[in-house]
Amino acid sequence: MSNESFTATLGGITITTGNSTGNGTGPDIHLDSNFAYLMFALIIAMIWVLYIVYYNSRVVGYIITRLLTRFYVKKGYLSIGSFTVCAVSGKIMFRDIVYITDDYTVRIQDGWVIFRWWRAYIPKDVSEDLSHSDTRLSVMLNGYELHVYNRCKVYSRLEKVFGLDSVIIPPNEMEPEDKSVDKGEPPSLGKSWRDLIPVIKVDVSSGRVVFGNRLVPTTLSINVEEAHFMYSTKPAASKLDHFMHFVKCKAENFKVILAPSPKYTGQSDEPPRYMGAGFVVLSSNNMDLYFYMDEPGIVPEEPHMLELANGEMVESAAPMWGVDIKCGKGTDFSYGPWADRQREHLFKFFFPQDCQTLVPTPAPQPGETRSVQSFDVRLSTLHESTIDLLFSKNKETNAVHVNVGQGSYLEMTLPWIVGSDGYTTKVTGQLLHFEATTSLTFRSLVESETLEFAIRSHYPLRWNDHQEWLLNLTGCKASGYFIYAHKDFFQDMINDWSTKSKPDLLHFVPYTWRLTVLLKEFELITLANESNWIDCSSQHQENCK
Repeated sequence: MSNESFTATLGGITITTGNSTGNGTGPDIHLDSNFAYLMFALIIAMIWVLYIVYYNSRVVGYIITRLLTRFYVKKGYLSIGSFTVCAVSGKIMFRDIVYITDDYTVRIQDGWVIFRWWRAYIPKDVSEDLSHSDTRLSVMLNGYELHVYNRCKVYSRLEKVFGLDSVIIPPNEMEPEDKSVDKGEPPSLGKSWRDLIPVIKVDVSSGRVVFGNRLVPTTLSINVEEAHFMYSTKPAASKLDHFMHFVKCKAENFKVILAPSPKYTGQSDEPPRYMGAGFVVLSSNNMDLYFYMDEPGIVPEEPHMLELANGEMVESAAPMWGVDIKCGKGTDFSYGPWADRQREHLFKFFFPQDCQTLVPTPAPQPGETRSVQSFDVRLSTLHESTIDLLFSKNKETNAVHVNVGQGSYLEMTLPWIVGSDGYTTKVTGQLLHFEATTSLTFRSLVESETLEFAIRSHYPLRWNDHQEWLLNLTGCKASGYFIYAHKDFFQDMINDWSTKSKPDLLHFVPYTWRLTVLLKEFELITLANESNWIDCSSQHQENCK
């Protein structure tokens, strides 16, 4: 029987069939070059898709890291894990950004930047109110962390002051100081981009700012779960200044924590109370912050006078600089002797004393830039808040618990210039519906409709000259309770607040406190009965009034 065969060609594949001869062989398939090219193209396409999806952003991130390190980042370490650009949507995405210097570290888990290039450009004057313009630039940061652990320039300056060898910053790495004053054309102040990008919005998810290192017993950590920032400019308070920068922020689950420093080997005392990761100084469910700063202008040849509503002529105010903080629901403050000691450790490390005589700040002359006089801080509560003063005796926690009503506030003025006799820090405030209790069995202490306070602390030019502190307290419609147990209670607080280390004569600074207490419609309740016995088994004490 003769064998019959059939041959066909399809897409570069030649197939030949025929009758079986019993040797178990089937159709013969022959491959040509076209099929090989097809398979090669498919493999390359699969590899390219895998590269674009999983590896392209990482390679681009590595290239950008090398370029920035080569031409821009001269000091420190920079790493970008991945970087992606989408020109159509104006979006830049990045991941695992780390920037490490001798003083601080910045880490960003991931985020993106959107530049809305398709929106029309409308030229505007930077002195106008640009806050109502469209948002052209938006930034999203997830897992943002700023860790400040050193101040090399400050300690390098102290080495010069005390005549020590430059060890922290070698002489060959010091940046030359530019003391020249350019009185030519004023700087552009960013006029080329402020009307192009009038509003910048930044959203932060899980952000943290940390101050501390292994040389201090505790680390200050400022945590926020969600934060929404908006930056823009508006007209300055004075016509002599160019414009005012301002940043609005809405923060959720805001916390300030004093946590133990990792790898700290010195002596440390235990805090009176731990909540989670450490001692919570401030916590609030939501908080609004408003930061503002004038862009200083030029001092005129003649003083610029303003006429008040009553006809009085006054000189134009200095550039403004400050922050307003409004605390929402669930606001709790905690402080005490232990927290104050940790504040002192952190303050001494990040703001070391140079033991030098202050030099009065010269007034700017006509043609020079106007100077900022002070930094103003205002803290207010939008809802009822609590304040806890915690202290310990024999490892037992005691507390003064204070409730304050809505509208309570605190204002602080920090001078930014030095006068002929030094400078003065001012703190004023008012607590509404003030109610204080203790952790004693008998809890009542003070009740007042309002409690006003004012503190003035004067610092002379010489660092160890006599200082004077003034404290004024004014209570209205107040009721105070006193029992003998209060004497020992507050004596224990004073003992815990007093320093536990030996006094150092070389760092001794004499100071005088002047206290003024004014009570309006005040009553003092001293509890007594026939047997001098108080029943505190219920909220309403029996046999005590």
